Amino acid sequence: MRNMLLVTSVLGAALVAMLPAGAAGAQPADDGSLKVQATTGTDQLPVTGVGVGITTCAAGPVLATLTTGGDGTVTQTFPHGCYQAQVTSVPSGCELASIAYVQIDVAPGTTPVAAFQFRCA
Repeated sequence: MRNMLLVTSVLGAALVAMLPAGAAGAQPADDGSLKVQATTGTDQLPVTGVGVGITTCAAGPVLATLTTGGDGTVTQTFPHGCYQAQVTSVPSGCELASIAYVQIDVAPGTTPVAAFQFRCA
């Protein structure tokens, strides 16, 4: 019986070690992701360094402040629900060419996009 328990423990540890990175701490099933995308021009060139505040649609406190990276995007996991993404800072030499905020519904297993357009010199 001890040998069976030892073999089972070793096999279990080996299976956990073979899981892809992050699989052990995967997001809960009721979470989704929210993606912010900042672009400029008709060619949809990425805009780096755009700050976006995320609140619930019920207008509570800012839950997160996200900043777009080199590809003009940033993504973060949130529990399912209604969120508002609002531009809070614009990189030097750019100005907002679209509305300053959008409403996004996050659902389990989805990644809705809050898209913002800019004009940059």
